Amino acid sequence: MIAAEPCRILVLGGAAAPFSRTRSVAELVCRETAEAGSTSVLRDLAEYPLPLLHTEADGSSVLTDLRAQAEWADGMVLVTPCYHGSYSGILKNCLDHLRGDALRGKPVGVVSVGASLTAVQASEHLRAVARALGCVTAPTQAVVVDGSLTWGKDLDPETRHRITRMIVELHALAGATALLRQSAATVDALSSADHP
Repeated sequence: MIAAEPCRILVLGGAAAPFSRTRSVAELVCRETAEAGSTSVLRDLAEYPLPLLHTEADGSSVLTDLRAQAEWADGMVLVTPCYHGSYSGILKNCLDHLRGDALRGKPVGVVSVGASLTAVQASEHLRAVARALGCVTAPTQAVVVDGSLTWGKDLDPETRHRITRMIVELHALAGATALLRQSAATVDALSSADHP
């Protein structure tokens, strides 16, 4: 499927293990993004550990790089394993570090990976967090369960179709929310000027 307007997608892989099914799914999301005619950057949080929020390491170069990637992106895809009925702690820490002004109005897709369809709970929790951050969530989400992903191979057709549809929705939302994101930045700048 080809998108009308190319966009830039930041894919956040939220597994704590460097080699995981979550990483494989995040790579597949990047391939689907490329097939849709857009650019993606995969940021595997296992490879780029972040300090805990409000620690002396808040000014680290890894954190500065993450924030720059989030601002660069027209949209994001959050890929998480399902840990005990929710999304991963390292993804939560990552989202806590991102600033609202960089996320307000930004389209976000959600993909959860788990042993069974109960992994949908992680997706639902992430959708609520994304909305609390001011993001616009894509209507379609994907849940990747055991049996739908084979190491070194592809997803089953239904799951892959859901990911493709989510990417197309992100493209449409990126175009539709561009003005909203610009307006939010303008309002923030004006508010800052009014309150020195």
